[in-house]
Amino acid sequence: MSSSGQEKLNILLKWFDEHKIKWNKEALQIKESNGSFGVYAKKNVKKGKSVVKIPKECILSIKTTGIANILDEANLEGGCPLALAVLYELAQKEASPWYGYLQALPDQGEDLPIFWDEEDQALFAGTEMESAIQNDLDDLEDDYGELIEPVLEAHPYIFDRGTNLDDDPYSFDRFIKVSTLISSRAFEVDAYHENALVPFADMFNHRGVNEHVHFETEFEVCDACGAPEYCEHEYLTYLEQEEEDKGEDDEEIEAVEDENDEAVDEDEWEDEEEEEEEMSKDTELPDLDELEKAGIDFYDVEEDDDDDDIEKKDTCDMVLDRDIKKGEEVFNTYGDHPNIALLSKYGFCYDDNKNDYVSISEDSIVECCLAISAELIRQEKEIDEKEVEKLALERTRPRWEFFLQNEQILCPSEDDDEEETDDYDDYQDECCSGDDHEHGHEHGHEHEHEHDEDGGCCGDENDMAGRARPYFINHEGLFEDKVMCLLYVMFVPESTFATFVEDAKNALTYFEDLSKNKGNVPVDVKRNVYQVCLALVEYRRLEYLEDNEWKPIAKEIEERDEAAGEDLRKFYALTCRISEKKIIEKAIKYYTGLIKEYSSSKGSKSSSSKKNKKNKKIKL
Repeated sequence: MSSSGQEKLNILLKWFDEHKIKWNKEALQIKESNGSFGVYAKKNVKKGKSVVKIPKECILSIKTTGIANILDEANLEGGCPLALAVLYELAQKEASPWYGYLQALPDQGEDLPIFWDEEDQALFAGTEMESAIQNDLDDLEDDYGELIEPVLEAHPYIFDRGTNLDDDPYSFDRFIKVSTLISSRAFEVDAYHENALVPFADMFNHRGVNEHVHFETEFEVCDACGAPEYCEHEYLTYLEQEEEDKGEDDEEIEAVEDENDEAVDEDEWEDEEEEEEEMSKDTELPDLDELEKAGIDFYDVEEDDDDDDIEKKDTCDMVLDRDIKKGEEVFNTYGDHPNIALLSKYGFCYDDNKNDYVSISEDSIVECCLAISAELIRQEKEIDEKEVEKLALERTRPRWEFFLQNEQILCPSEDDDEEETDDYDDYQDECCSGDDHEHGHEHGHEHEHEHDEDGGCCGDENDMAGRARPYFINHEGLFEDKVMCLLYVMFVPESTFATFVEDAKNALTYFEDLSKNKGNVPVDVKRNVYQVCLALVEYRRLEYLEDNEWKPIAKEIEERDEAAGEDLRKFYALTCRISEKKIIEKAIKYYTGLIKEYSSSKGSKSSSSKKNKKNKKIKL
């Protein structure tokens, strides 16, 4: 470890002790590795144990910072308030209560693609990361100009910006660095603190599988003061609710009281008085002189177990999920994210990531469906191209509108959908938001698209393609169910589509039967669907070409291995590229096989295939 690194670590460890962060020093140690800190096991430890306890009072959040009142008044959204809080505390230097912790954080933030030069960023050409980098910068610029600068200008006596740009602790460059730093380190603590920096918890590095620890906290606390148990705010809320209920039921209560008054007689009062006398005898206090003679120590009070519960709930804990062995690094996990999210938020990625995907734009799907529909019309009629285009649009438009109107019915957002789409949404929302490892802030990357009163697309083909949201091919090379559902709506026979329009439940039944290999689906319908899938994949493949050629994945792997240990940027960029190209090749092989299968069955009118593709979930 370098001398500067050791000095920072010594200051950090002292700060941990001063702020009552409890950790098993016999079992764990913090060491520097590859320019950053990590947690290592000093001995074997069994799973199930809490190895670190961090009091919530020492975390850095929008509620604990010195500008908490300003942030509360500004009511900023997303990761901006925490970013501004960290900027403020950094600007205070040694005067900040968190100096001992902050001085140990990376000076330049994480080495994320957003900071790479153009030559290194060019390695992402064609990949999911290429457009994401510019999206990140655009979002940060919008956040800084629209949210951060107005607060800085409103409180110049609080935010001292120095005499020149280089001295400005609140400059845009520093905002970017802090935002990316927070993005890789913040945790969602509770309903009061929301997203916060949790000292020590962020020392555990990430591993995608077989991680050792997880983060635990009591989330359900008072959102006004953070109390883990009953507090005055909860009591006031109770009183307000009680007063409201009382006002609503006042007449009814008075009527009940009148009836009760009439029913009470003198005998009942006498019975109550007798009961009170008996109770007073049972609860009579013992004589103090007798207790003293018995040697009772009035000052020997055992600690209440409830206090321990409160203390436990008022901490953030790192708990072992699996045994750790002496000498190994102890890892946390940041969640199930694709490489695009890991590299953008945390500065690393890894091979064979099961969460990776390749996106296909909605525009591409619209154009491809129109092209296939036009080809089918050419086979049916001999008409000029202008008329073909018109009929293709007339055939495609109502089907597209039907899908948009009934998407939630046909493709409900259950676990399977979330696994495929939420990673993209989470990445787009969280990449530099300053939020924790599982949450984000709202940034709309989808283009706006207006619909008519019926919820359908408006106008011509260009309007239909205006709602440019992404669809996905998963790690196995399969289109998500949402795409397959859409394509079947596009190509089912007119008579079948008419039943869909009559009642959307007919469409739901159709897809349920299809997923179970029931019912009779015309072979040409399946073939058309798979042709669209293949066309979409091949179109997406073009974006990965280099000098109009598809570089073999084996060659990409060879180049990546040469960069390992010497050029991490190139290593990680090629890792992303290789993973996505593997998905493209899997998809081309899969859908080419299906087209051949159903082309050989061209003479058949319908198909109810009983084959299950090896190790693949049956797709619609």
